Amino acid sequence: MHMERRTVAALLLSTLLTAMLAGCSTRQESIARPDSPYCLRGGSVESFSCDAQEPADTAPTHQALRQDAEPENGNVTDDALYAELARIKSWLSSEKVEHADSTDSRDESDIVLPPPAAPQQERMPEPPPPLPTLLADAPYRQTLYEAQLLYREGFPQHAQSELMQLIALYPDRPEAYNNLGVMLAESGQYSEAINQLQKALATHPHYARIHANLRSLYAELAGNTYSNALGVRRKRPAPQLETLDSSLDAADARAITAQIADALEAWARSQALETQQRAALYIPGFRPSNKTNHAQWLQSLAQPAAALQLQAYELAIMTSDWVEVTLQAGPVPPEEGDSVQRVLSLIRIDSDWLISAEQPFH
Repeated sequence: MHMERRTVAALLLSTLLTAMLAGCSTRQESIARPDSPYCLRGGSVESFSCDAQEPADTAPTHQALRQDAEPENGNVTDDALYAELARIKSWLSSEKVEHADSTDSRDESDIVLPPPAAPQQERMPEPPPPLPTLLADAPYRQTLYEAQLLYREGFPQHAQSELMQLIALYPDRPEAYNNLGVMLAESGQYSEAINQLQKALATHPHYARIHANLRSLYAELAGNTYSNALGVRRKRPAPQLETLDSSLDAADARAITAQIADALEAWARSQALETQQRAALYIPGFRPSNKTNHAQWLQSLAQPAAALQLQAYELAIMTSDWVEVTLQAGPVPPEEGDSVQRVLSLIRIDSDWLISAEQPFH
């Protein structure tokens, strides 16, 4: 229905415009002179002139056109055209009112946009937690973990305070000393870090990770001293040190150290013992290398050898069931031969520490 009305309106408008252009009387409009040299003044008189003014007798007024009645040639009068134009305007107004209530209208002028969102205020940084205060019976392992967690979350002062209190409660355990030394080293306090690592080593002289941390710090200090001597000052990254957990109790570490010492003494004396007694210090099926099988190794043990005396060794507890040892032993009496150096790996099987690998130390 709406489409039919629009079609009729379009036809009427087309007819109206055709009649007006064909020579019907129109209202005289004031036309500004264009910039172009080509002009056309429409109306009852056609003139291809760009003059600013037209002769008075050739420019019919609108009042004269309004007085015309039905022309002899049958053209539509002004009154009829104005009446038709008024009817079309009325129809357009009714169409606009009708479509205003239609759900199919795509007029988006009545869409209400939400108000602009207010900018979010920056969150204020949360205040740091209070410094920890440990009780006399604070659990060692849990407190050690909490100190590491505080350090990772960006509270180094709190972490160091907790470790220092833990050291005061457990002065014979190495982990808190070591971890405190690691934190101090990362902040560039190398001298104090070395001091803490040395205290850790005093409680546990054979802890491999503590030895490695100390070597890294000493190497860093030597590099800084050399750079300063050359007059070159450069920012060097902090050495990568390792922290310790409390998976191995200090009492267990001391027990392991004593047991390994006994096993090493037995190894030194076994050089002059029978084959089976020497083989009992090694794991079942022991092979010294891929080129020698177990049977060949047993044959080598049958050769007589002088007893040895343990002179020095360095013990590194890797896990509660695995230990690495670097040792030096000499013949008895010392005048009968040269000292030997070995690197031994020992593992715990049941309650016995047995040698799982043996290599010459180079």
